[in-house]
Amino acid sequence: MKRPSLRGRLLWLIGLPVVVLWIVAGVWLAQRTAHETGEMFDRELQRTAASVLAIVVVLPDRTSKPGKSGAHRQQEDQRPEIVVRDRAGRLLLDASTLPAAPAGGDEPHFQTVRHDGASWRVYQRWDATRRYWIQVAAPLHDREQLLTAHVGALLVPLAALLLLLPLAIWLGLRGGLAPLRRVSRAIAAQPARTPTLTRDDVPAELLQLTRALDALVTNLDNTLARERRFTADAAHELRHPLAVAQMELDLAAAVPDEAARRGHLERAGDGLVRMERLVGQLLTLARVESLDELPDAVPLDAAALAREVVANAAERAAPRAIVLTLRADPAVTVRASEGLLAIALGNLVDNAIAHGRPHGEVGVTVTRCGDEVEIGVEDDGPGIPDAQASRAGERFLRGEGSLGSGLGLSIVKAIAVLHGGDVAIERSARGGARVVLRLPAVTLAPA
Repeated sequence: MKRPSLRGRLLWLIGLPVVVLWIVAGVWLAQRTAHETGEMFDRELQRTAASVLAIVVVLPDRTSKPGKSGAHRQQEDQRPEIVVRDRAGRLLLDASTLPAAPAGGDEPHFQTVRHDGASWRVYQRWDATRRYWIQVAAPLHDREQLLTAHVGALLVPLAALLLLLPLAIWLGLRGGLAPLRRVSRAIAAQPARTPTLTRDDVPAELLQLTRALDALVTNLDNTLARERRFTADAAHELRHPLAVAQMELDLAAAVPDEAARRGHLERAGDGLVRMERLVGQLLTLARVESLDELPDAVPLDAAALAREVVANAAERAAPRAIVLTLRADPAVTVRASEGLLAIALGNLVDNAIAHGRPHGEVGVTVTRCGDEVEIGVEDDGPGIPDAQASRAGERFLRGEGSLGSGLGLSIVKAIAVLHGGDVAIERSARGGARVVLRLPAVTLAPA
């Protein structure tokens, strides 16, 4: 399949209209030239008629009919041919080979007649006193020759230029599309690094294209860098639990004591559970960061969602005898993905349970503050140091003595950003940490 050419398309879109307009202009010029040439010859007949009548008026009256003019018979090519009559119809001058037309008509007029295979232009009129009538004729052959010469001198150069016009347009388009070729060469010349196409020499018509390409390449570069960092971090984090599990299994196979073997197997199982949780969180984070928008976002009752998350977390809080509380404002609505928002809130509650005091309390609040909805989760544990609070949301960032993966807050922050919100870490009134998830509020129209 032949690939379409931008140059060929422009050649047709520009060249064809120009050629058509050129032809139309040539036809119009030919018609105007013919019209002006005809008027010039007609004015010449009018001037000849006026000059002859001025002479005839001052001559004495003739009563005899003259014959054919000897001068006319001797000079076959004499132009124009003239016939003059008086009001009674008597011939005063007959210098014409054309049949004498009868005097008639009140107004001067032109007509074209055929005689002996030739076309003649005839002008007839009366003098001012209506005593003399004149007929002046000239062959159309003369004006046709002049018209042919004029039109030829005009159209021949136009036709020659018309033949050269496609070549000129093609050369112009080739030069005009040179910036595109330079952009292509700039991309091909920088395969090892991110090309910068928007430069001072880029034409204004290509500026939007180069900026879009630069933005696209930058986004791709950032995405690839993020993926490389993600892969490296994941490989690093998975290496330790895998090594621990392998070591515990090897020890379980080597020790003869049944109780020691059981201990090694339990620790290996705990390591596999942590690794399973880590892999699940990695997959969740990868899924969230790959999204550009939320196709399943709908208006949600944030308080109802929080009650469901707290109820599901009660079983995980029971082993540490932690009490979960919920305080929510009524009619608090956000536009969100129910699944992702439940994951974010679940992670916050699980972190609070893991870092809170045994027999302590974890509080969840849902409040509306202006145009935002704040979902806060606080515990009564040691809290997060200020140095780590400013870095909250970084991957694999763990507190001292933490057994988690360091991905919980990263997932929460990614989900918040995807919803147009943010995450903040504060000191809670209980002395521990308070993590606040802020999302844009939605005001529903009354039914």
